[in-house]
Amino acid sequence: MRPSRKEEIIAATIQLVAHKGVQAATIRQITTEAGVTEAALYRHFSSKDDLCQQVYERIVAEMAAAKEELAAGPLPLRDKLREWVRLSYEYFDRYPEAFTYVLLTAHSFAEDGVSTSQGFSLMRLFKKEKLANTTPEMALCLFSGVLLNVPRMINEGRLKGPASQYTDQVTQAVWRIFGMA
Repeated sequence: MRPSRKEEIIAATIQLVAHKGVQAATIRQITTEAGVTEAALYRHFSSKDDLCQQVYERIVAEMAAAKEELAAGPLPLRDKLREWVRLSYEYFDRYPEAFTYVLLTAHSFAEDGVSTSQGFSLMRLFKKEKLANTTPEMALCLFSGVLLNVPRMINEGRLKGPASQYTDQVTQAVWRIFGMA
């Protein structure tokens, strides 16, 4: 079955933004890549910003569902952090452009509860666990920095994929940073 026009527009947007950035991905390029007219795009989205935000929120909702359950679950913090890394890298390995679109591309739209749900889940987790020697905000910065550099370097060709092969190495680095090693 052929994807709907809306799905074709979404797929083209993810691909172009992940490779070129938001500013460089024009409406004309998106419609050309999707094989649709500009009128077709505007039947589904009011503007490029609306398109980019809806795509972003869709991907975040998909990525965040399992992580929210994980953060609220009974596992010890060490296990939750490892599982978070594993889930993130498995998603990157399956959907590298979607992951890049959301987590490695700068966006200019206002963030809301959906677009920041993964960060909020991690922040709640760090606040609940009261990590020694750091604030929840700094814990989020440190964890995100270590986590996101593997996919970034794979995209740049500086590390060989798949990202999931680095799960244990990154998890151990996170544990050391938080004094859990």
